[in-house]
Amino acid sequence: MFEGKESRRYVGLFFRNSAAMTPVLKFNNDSTSTLSFITIGGDIDLYVFIKGTAREVVEAYQSMIRPAYLPPFWALGWQEVPPNGFTQ
Repeated sequence: MFEGKESRRYVGLFFRNSAAMTPVLKFNNDSTSTLSFITIGGDIDLYVFIKGTAREVVEAYQSMIRPAYLPPFWALGWQEVPPNGFTQ
């Protein structure tokens, strides 16, 4: 998420790639910064969210990827009970 200097408007970027990628953030001498993504190939999808506030950018992102599904506790894996039962 990036904030504009003067207008306090936010822009969100979602960079999705099927191959490995590395984000590189470089700080320049003129008090600006440059964000680069280095990839080794694959399908590249870039989504740009242009909204007013940070909350609106996050809401737009979450509406695109859909909320995460949390399975029931018993489905998360093996929960073993100690041999003498639950202890205090």
